[in-house]
Amino acid sequence: MPNISPIPRLTIVVPVTEDLQSFETSLISVLEHQPSGCEVIVAHDGTYEDPFELGDEVRFVSADSADLIELISASASEARGRFVHVLSGGFKATEGWVDAALEKFEHHDVAAIAAVVRHEQTGRIVGAGWFDSATRLCQPAGASQTKLSRHEIAKTDGVFVEASFWRRESLRNVCHCYRGSNLLEFSYTSGLALSQAGWRCVTAEQCNLIAEHDHTAWNDASLRRGKRLWAIRQTACKDRSGFRDGMRGMLANLGRPSRLLESIGMMTGGSAMAEMKRRVHIDEVKSIDECEAVLPLPNRSFTASRRAA
Repeated sequence: MPNISPIPRLTIVVPVTEDLQSFETSLISVLEHQPSGCEVIVAHDGTYEDPFELGDEVRFVSADSADLIELISASASEARGRFVHVLSGGFKATEGWVDAALEKFEHHDVAAIAAVVRHEQTGRIVGAGWFDSATRLCQPAGASQTKLSRHEIAKTDGVFVEASFWRRESLRNVCHCYRGSNLLEFSYTSGLALSQAGWRCVTAEQCNLIAEHDHTAWNDASLRRGKRLWAIRQTACKDRSGFRDGMRGMLANLGRPSRLLESIGMMTGGSAMAEMKRRVHIDEVKSIDECEAVLPLPNRSFTASRRAA
């Protein structure tokens, strides 16, 4: 019998990526640990042929392209769950991983939740959401550490979309707030847009996902990263000084050449402002005051409900 509820509380989205092996590993991990009361969506560009004949276990949704943001957007539009979990290729689910995340939605102002992603071999944290500091933008929380501090958990500003949980309507909205295909820029824009609309992003410290490799795209420093993220921040919030941010970053990273380049990028971010004004549209995210009242979740876990079934 398929493990799909007719009215699911959670939709798990696993997009088909270019690396089919990583996609299949992610999907298998979800199906192995799949909680009750959820549906699983496999999003693709129309070319995936379902070699394992999973039509009875998952729902296939097609998008106009293989762009990951397009796949997520198409899935969010079709999702029946009140909440949506995005798990991209290269990340693996663990036993009971959804419970700790969904508990965070009991807070009515929480729109998105970051999982703690750990490297499969070392157990070290790859990222647990991101935060902005005086010296760097979109810093992965807990990167290279074995444990998150309470301070790091408390200062979450946004999530990395590839390993995230969302209120369904919030995800639908943020898919329109950034016009482009860069996942880091999308994740950064979405967090800023939610904050401007009065929502919060938080980290579920007990929700663990496994990364098959170091997901360096979240943390790789470069001049381009600094320039473009600074331009996104300034477009959305209008609260930064490129010169001040760049100087602070340079002083803090004198021993890190790549971070120095990123700081120079922040200092010259004004040159990317025109492009980001075309790409960033934070007004697409509805204010929390415009949304219907959020009812609390029933006090029971997905895992427990599955075991009792």
